[in-house]
Amino acid sequence: MINSSTILPDEFDDEILVVLKAIDSRSKWDKKKHFLRDQLVELLKSKRYMYFFSSYSRYYISRVGESYLYDVPLYKRGNLSKFKGKRVRIVCTESGRHTNRTYMAGVIQDTPQEKIITKLTYRYTFPDYVNSHEIIYKSPRFIVFHIDNKVRIFSEDASGGYIDIEGWDSILVDGKFGLPIATLSINKDGAVRGKHIRWLGERTFDSLRDAIIYFRKSG
Repeated sequence: MINSSTILPDEFDDEILVVLKAIDSRSKWDKKKHFLRDQLVELLKSKRYMYFFSSYSRYYISRVGESYLYDVPLYKRGNLSKFKGKRVRIVCTESGRHTNRTYMAGVIQDTPQEKIITKLTYRYTFPDYVNSHEIIYKSPRFIVFHIDNKVRIFSEDASGGYIDIEGWDSILVDGKFGLPIATLSINKDGAVRGKHIRWLGERTFDSLRDAIIYFRKSG
């Protein structure tokens, strides 16, 4: 996942930026805008941009034609690992179901020496609504809070847009992503029943610690 604080505005003046601005200038998806989108994809291909698929919760842009620049850290894994030490442009080129999107990324230039990130450092953040609930467990990365049944909690990963809290008493939030990742039900003996927000099916755990370890690995 990209740290949002490292995103740079796309001001790299080239023929790709011209097409991106043309797409942005048209509010409706008419024939001209579809033509511009096709032109954009062909242009990106000619510049050897790479395709990949992901969720906009990880890459932050969701509308076709949106873009930004990003200095890829030397420790980077996943879709952008081949661009370590490079400044790349990331472009949303196609929408999909739910949060899925098609992206294309290509090198703009080498990352300036003073901007190269060599070591992974995590900055954990939590939604503001966490502080208005009773916190059951807190670590630098994770918070478990007791659900207030009167409050609806949004999650783009949940079907219907809001977390289904029926049958659950707590929510696990991962500060690495700043998002809720699981609903939990904690028994008096310490045993925990849990369900990942994105998936069907439940699991039981001997302790809250075991539940957090499981959802950390599967998140």
